[in-house]
Amino acid sequence: MPWTKPQSAEVRRQTGTIAWILLVLASMILIGYGITRANWHIWLPAPAEQEEVWIGNRYIFAGCALSLAAAAWSHLRENTVWVSICVGLPGVLVGWGTLEDPYSLLRHLAAVVAFPLALAGVVEVIRVRGRRQRGL
Repeated sequence: MPWTKPQSAEVRRQTGTIAWILLVLASMILIGYGITRANWHIWLPAPAEQEEVWIGNRYIFAGCALSLAAAAWSHLRENTVWVSICVGLPGVLVGWGTLEDPYSLLRHLAAVVAFPLALAGVVEVIRVRGRRQRGL
């Protein structure tokens, strides 16, 4: 049996940071794909297009769940409060827009507002190199 060195706390922290960043990006990719697939309609679409909207909505809701999980994990990782809030915004805003009216442009506008804020949270975590930065 080969001898292995135990991982240091810093290596575990960096691995957790990378996994957290990938979770945030995966949520944004799922939401973006769902929005693209669902599209938007002024009037109620034909039945075949309604099926595409519902398939797209499933991707959106899966991405929203990942976004909220990333926000909770961010809080557990003791990131700053604004990072946790910004990472959870796509899940809350886009999910709300999709539930409000699954055929409108509202979820597109919510994504335009929430995605840059989520990316700002990721950039802040990268900037501080994953160190714990508790506070506002």
